[in-house]
Amino acid sequence: MQTQKYPYEFLVRWDQTGQLSGAHVQHRYVILDDDGTKIGETLGPAEPLTLDTAAGFPLSAMLTQVQIDALTAKAAADAERDAAMVARDAALARVAQLEAQISEMPLAE
Repeated sequence: MQTQKYPYEFLVRWDQTGQLSGAHVQHRYVILDDDGTKIGETLGPAEPLTLDTAAGFPLSAMLTQVQIDALTAKAAADAERDAAMVARDAALARVAQLEAQISEMPLAE
């Protein structure tokens, strides 16, 4: 049995000023038996566009290299932002924990 991956959908959106703001790709997976007969297919989830997720899509036919680079950079910046937010949340939780410990300390007389 084998699974083949094909481009299915390319989703692009622009912001209110007409600037390219994001893109997603979706793949179709075809399952073949050992004889090559199709036995099923499924759609994968829409994934933010990166060079990895866009493998197999003819991006150069739809976007300039500058736009491809910008979307890839945006995906990297989004991942960096998400990691920073996780670190911030952990730091805020630690602050709350320390404040609770301080509030439980007896006052010096």
